[in-house]
Amino acid sequence: MSHALIPVAPVSSSSPEKTRRSRKRKESATDATPKQPPFDLAQERALTIEQTAQYLRVGRPKVYDYLRDGLPSVKLSDGVRRVMLSSLVAWLKEPETRGVV
Repeated sequence: MSHALIPVAPVSSSSPEKTRRSRKRKESATDATPKQPPFDLAQERALTIEQTAQYLRVGRPKVYDYLRDGLPSVKLSDGVRRVMLSSLVAWLKEPETRGVV
């Protein structure tokens, strides 16, 4: 029983890049409409306590005071807290909506 050899194209070192590029072009050609996120991701940034303090131009202890006073935050599984930028902005605007200045 004889086995026929099938010719195989030589593989060059740049073929994965060409494959990625051509695959990217193919995907962009088939999907003409860009997908829009359901919300503005730029506003949904999670700030550390230090970043929150820098944003508010206060010290870290003052941020913890604000957290006790009702500043919304998220506690992650590893025990660290994050303050969502959109929640911080909304929390800062609350006194304006209640008439407190």
